[in-house]
Amino acid sequence: MSIKRRILPLLLSAAMLAACGETEINEVRRSDDISFSWWGMDKRHSYTVNAVKQFVRMNPSIDVKSEYSEFSSFQKRMDAEFASHDECDVMQINYDWLFRYSPDGTGFYDLNQLADTIDLSNFTEDQLSYGMINGKLNGIANALNTQTCYYDRGMYSDYGLELPKTWDDVFAAARVMSRDGIYPLTMNKKAAWLMCIAHQEQTSGRRCYYEDGSVGFTEADFAEILTFYKRLCDEKVTELFSDVDTRELIDLKAAGLVCWISDAGSFCEPAIEQGRDIVVGDYLTTGSGELTGWYAKPTSLYCIRRDTKMPEASAKLVDFLLNSQEMAQAQGTEKGIPLSKSMLEVLEANDLLKGIQVTANDQMKATSGIKRISPCLENAVLVDSFASAATDTVLTEADIETEAKALYEAAQKAALK
Repeated sequence: MSIKRRILPLLLSAAMLAACGETEINEVRRSDDISFSWWGMDKRHSYTVNAVKQFVRMNPSIDVKSEYSEFSSFQKRMDAEFASHDECDVMQINYDWLFRYSPDGTGFYDLNQLADTIDLSNFTEDQLSYGMINGKLNGIANALNTQTCYYDRGMYSDYGLELPKTWDDVFAAARVMSRDGIYPLTMNKKAAWLMCIAHQEQTSGRRCYYEDGSVGFTEADFAEILTFYKRLCDEKVTELFSDVDTRELIDLKAAGLVCWISDAGSFCEPAIEQGRDIVVGDYLTTGSGELTGWYAKPTSLYCIRRDTKMPEASAKLVDFLLNSQEMAQAQGTEKGIPLSKSMLEVLEANDLLKGIQVTANDQMKATSGIKRISPCLENAVLVDSFASAATDTVLTEADIETEAKALYEAAQKAALK
């Protein structure tokens, strides 16, 4: 059986099609065809395509059509597919999308109904609860993630500095490193947003969002967030996220970075292969206070279309993606450290549970102060509102109170209640 990619012409440019080496195939779908969509970069696309080929060989009565892209365009695709009721049978989704597409729990298939096919015993109740809405299991997380600091210990040592433990430490490092144009930390848009949330939660004692999805921050809190990010940029702790190059740690332009555990391999391993001493750092704090402001979330979840005509075939694919030996060996730790007990056993047996992602994951599990993220914090409109306000604040000396008011309004709109 072949794997064919379903193309959405309005969403994928000709350049993307050429880059992926795919062409549109117009064939009549068999009744037992299913479709599967995911996001990622080239490495993920390659091993996922090959793994799905294995699945098809193991299940010759099932054919799989795959569609995939990088993350930034994937939600637009999902929005279009849900609006036209044309979503795939099996989907990899981001955590906040659960509540975007299924606010009452009816937007996806209840996977509890497919427990005879999907081995849920590989997961704890707490792990499964990430995908539970109103008693319906909308999705299953493949791994957990948190923003983590990674440092080049050798570079810090060369400057006579200890690795940072507090926010004051990174400002102190910047005062030394900036003379040579080196940033103590580099971070993209999402990392910058969540770093500023962590700092403000620690300093204010309030949460941006409470567990019920209501907003805990005031306009003044958002003003403090923008002021803090401007200080990070002005004092050369980091550069404006729009200028960040993910190779800065690799190219010795930064002595540290903040990224998800699941991204640590891509961002850190090339530097490690150069012989550099890249290590996992502490979660930054003020040095006091109850809230850490650091949060864990699913790396991604697998869901099934709510009205799929092929629930059993779709469930077989989900079980394969989450629990199979074949997928464990293909995926390794690229998407984080798997939650599935059966996948972990495969990785342990093949000596694949090692590296900086494993260290970061162990730290996350051992840190009691890390809480479950509110999906509101990853709302795309809210994150973009922060990006716009932060950029204006850093580059144009915009009025912080005005920008904070707009950001507060965006936070209210993103609230679950």
